[in-house]
Amino acid sequence: MTEPKHLRYPRRQFVRNLLRLAGRAVGALAMRTQVIGRENLPTKGPLILVGNHIAVVEVGLMATYTPYNLEIMAAGDIPLDPRYQWMADLWGIIPIKRGSMDRDGMNKALDVLNQGGVVGLFPEGGIWETTLRQARQGVAWLSNKGQAPVVPIGFGGIEGALAQIARFRRPRLTMNIGKPIPPVQVDVPGKSRKELLQQGADYIMDRISELIPEDERRIRTQPYIGETFDFKWELTSPDGVAIAIPAEVEIVDKHGLSKLFHRPVMMDVFNRNLKLPVRPLVRLRRAHSPLEIAASVHAILTWLSDNPYFFHYRFGHEEGEAMMRGLRQLQHSAQWLGEHYPSAMLRLKPIRRYILLDTNQEVIEDAPAEMQEM
Repeated sequence: MTEPKHLRYPRRQFVRNLLRLAGRAVGALAMRTQVIGRENLPTKGPLILVGNHIAVVEVGLMATYTPYNLEIMAAGDIPLDPRYQWMADLWGIIPIKRGSMDRDGMNKALDVLNQGGVVGLFPEGGIWETTLRQARQGVAWLSNKGQAPVVPIGFGGIEGALAQIARFRRPRLTMNIGKPIPPVQVDVPGKSRKELLQQGADYIMDRISELIPEDERRIRTQPYIGETFDFKWELTSPDGVAIAIPAEVEIVDKHGLSKLFHRPVMMDVFNRNLKLPVRPLVRLRRAHSPLEIAASVHAILTWLSDNPYFFHYRFGHEEGEAMMRGLRQLQHSAQWLGEHYPSAMLRLKPIRRYILLDTNQEVIEDAPAEMQEM
């Protein structure tokens, strides 16, 4: 008896063809896109398309400028950004619960490959960093299980492209399609399956990196050195007089808490995707009531209690634990300050220091630019 399929391929052909045509029409008006290496695209599957990922634009380019009824694997552990949810709903995605082995999502993708279909994914697993990250093993697992070649794609000009489009400027984008990589093999003597899967994923990520425009690849590989984090805050009376904060409520895990704030995609997820009441934590140029800050942090910690590895998946166990501890300390301290100074205002100042490689200049930030006026 044939095992039932989790997802039949192809699907939504009429809708997807319309969306691809509309995407090309809008793309021609809103941006200048150069597609290189179309001849490297096989005529049929099974096939996996992979690319670098820092914004939603790459997803649109991959779906629009390749000739396949593409099944796109996307985040399923959190709601998608409401600005783009409608597009995902129209196209139809394969949601993946990141941070765990999502067998349902992976089996759906594998079913597509077993039916000769084409799957699109982004091996870095998310957009919380602007630098290139290590690939997740899922892409290698799929390639091996489905015996599917992998076509690497390097996207360029993506950062800031949506902002330019919103200002009616036409950004220059590139989509550089590389030669297919043979299916990942995991039967090498003397090496574990896990080691070989990670090697396969890293090899795929290296091929993607080679296809990113050179100037952007250099910036994304190592744009800065010596990144450090600190955390400060200012408590003031209603008439603007500074109030000394007692030592017993100072933040201890300053590094983890500050790094969390300086990865603004994280706060954007809490604010925009999850719709948590975190406005005091994203408008860092303004002072807020300590109790408002405490309530915002409490909302995040409540959600994290059901998703305890949210930070760990993205930043590793040690950094994830430091971020969790920093949030707990911030909630406790802000609550204490609000109760003892009910009319005072508190401004958070997460400090980030780093040295730009291009200019050897030291940069000090006390709030990410993306969060200064959110």
